Amino acid sequence: MRNFILMLMCSALFQSLTLATANAGERQPVGLDVYVLGHHAYVAGGKNGLLVIDIRRPADPKRVATVDTPGEAKGVFAAGSFAYVAAGSAGLQIVGIRNPADPVMVGSVDTPGDARDVYVFSDYALVADGQSGLQIISIRDPERPRVVAAIDTPGEACHVHVAANHAFVADGMAGLQIIDIRRPTDPKIVSSISSLRDARSVHVISNHAYVADFAKGIFAIDIRNPSRPQVVGSVKTPGEAQSVYPLYNLLIVADGSHGLQLIDIRSPGSLRIVGAYATPGETRSVYGLASRVYVTGLGFGLGVFEVIDRSRLNANGHFLVDIDR
Repeated sequence: MRNFILMLMCSALFQSLTLATANAGERQPVGLDVYVLGHHAYVAGGKNGLLVIDIRRPADPKRVATVDTPGEAKGVFAAGSFAYVAAGSAGLQIVGIRNPADPVMVGSVDTPGDARDVYVFSDYALVADGQSGLQIISIRDPERPRVVAAIDTPGEACHVHVAANHAFVADGMAGLQIIDIRRPTDPKIVSSISSLRDARSVHVISNHAYVADFAKGIFAIDIRNPSRPQVVGSVKTPGEAQSVYPLYNLLIVADGSHGLQLIDIRSPGSLRIVGAYATPGETRSVYGLASRVYVTGLGFGLGVFEVIDRSRLNANGHFLVDIDR
């Protein structure tokens, strides 16, 4: 009975949020990617640009700034005093966030393709650039970023993650590409997993890469030897796996039309879904930090879930709906 009442409460919450979104006017909330730094979440809001959200009160997240970016803000990474935005046809945009409530455009560099995601390490920003593969950009001078190398992957580079001197690229229909970047100006593809059919996102933790493969769900890949990666486990999710993030012993999956899926990854060879949570719209990206999960999507912008313990989430998420400027 208690669980039934809780389900009714959650359903009512999500219906009210969806109605609020429908009445919000032509500009609908959109969250394509999210990165958390300090007390703020940085949301790639598509045509709405970069949204800066104050998350000090997770039950009441508030937008404190918006940056109009050329192109559509599709991916974001925040480090130090800067937010790096993959802005579609406009390439990489660098935004100063020393004062998050007053962000300023600092520099930019066009890329030949469709900038979809960005990962920053050392003095470089790696951009997943769609049909133009992986672009490696020097950001030593944030006001004058420049492309120093590129490698054309066989598919469409959708997402990139860096670990142990390698870039792991979710390359769409070409699966997972593993690229040696010990010399960032001379990247080399060292291996790939071509059995994946629509790789959208990848995250590396410990000795495994977890890939969101859209309709086929989640794959766990042993990367102890990056030159000889091996698929060791998989699990089909009910929706469209678009983004993954590990948190404690869970893999949090943004599963498109089926909200969030929680997968137990204690045994990568035996992945299993242990929980699921509805969202008021289609989920696109997820980010985990400490005791919270941040999720973005279509129709709700940003949602925040609290972790009850290390195996499950609080059933009630708090969603930011109003992103009007």
